[in-house]
Amino acid sequence: MPFIPDGYSPPRSHRFALFTLEVLAPHFAAQDYAAVTTSADAIRHVFGPTNDWPAPDLSFAQNLADLERHAKEFAERTGFAYALISPDGDRYLGCLYLYPIKFKQAAFDARAYFWLSTLADRDGLADRILTDVQAWLKTAWPFRAVAFPGRTISWAEWAALGQ
Repeated sequence: MPFIPDGYSPPRSHRFALFTLEVLAPHFAAQDYAAVTTSADAIRHVFGPTNDWPAPDLSFAQNLADLERHAKEFAERTGFAYALISPDGDRYLGCLYLYPIKFKQAAFDARAYFWLSTLADRDGLADRILTDVQAWLKTAWPFRAVAFPGRTISWAEWAALGQ
């Protein structure tokens, strides 16, 4: 079964009050690399307690390859990554990722992760992004329920589901 229905067109962008989502693509390489490398300690383990991305020695070329992979996943409809941009387009805030569930778990259709640069992660922005993205996923996507491991479900609970 495909991650999303064949007739569904995933949004390429979406504007919220405090941020905008745009498809994560190679043209964001310089901004993304700067945000990732300056915030590495703060965003490490966003994909799980044993995940060590980003590596301390992450190169620009490796980061660019990641962005190329994310763009390919979007085109192939196997995963959807977005850059989080300030509403005025001047600041790169972080990234949002939507992926299929890796295990047979009827409670969720997808899993989502996001990180913010240390410069953007203030004044409750992470909480607002979580709330806004959850509402957007319910209204604009064909998912019944999306898990935000490490945010709306603890890593221990997530692991117990078979992840």
